[in-house]
Amino acid sequence: MTCQGLHRDLAAPLQLCEATREKLLAILGQLTPDRWLARHNRGVWSVAEHVDHLILAEVGTSKMARRLIRGDFLGIARPPQSRVYDSRLDSYPYGRLSAPVGLVPASQPLEQATEELDAVHRRFIEELRRFDGPDADALASPDPATGVWFTLAGWVRLQAFHEQHHILQIRALLAAQ
Repeated sequence: MTCQGLHRDLAAPLQLCEATREKLLAILGQLTPDRWLARHNRGVWSVAEHVDHLILAEVGTSKMARRLIRGDFLGIARPPQSRVYDSRLDSYPYGRLSAPVGLVPASQPLEQATEELDAVHRRFIEELRRFDGPDADALASPDPATGVWFTLAGWVRLQAFHEQHHILQIRALLAAQ
């Protein structure tokens, strides 16, 4: 993917997403069908389920970007003491959480999941290209699952860090197999 046509405030956050996605795809490219579906134990997701969760999460981030760019949150006041993560977000701000409703994964064949990862990522970039405002940190919205606030640039960085968070879990899962 490319940052061409993207607002300058979103280029660096998207480049982080791109580098992270390359790492994920490199891992997936080395998997056998057995390792794709293997579960270490009942309480741990398979690689297939991690990837499905990442697909669902990127769809959600795309929708949040669309809503921010469209101005859906302009009339919502951020609580005075709430934290807002912006273009300076430098790590995943959550620990290990239960997947919110709507982000609970299923599994699908590896090839289908890889194609869907690509498709949702292209849609995410298309949404980001719609932004032509002066400042990607001027638009903010709460995470529907946690209430934590992110700016548009913060949402893009969160997307990358969320994926990195799951890559670590996938690597641990594969190492335990």
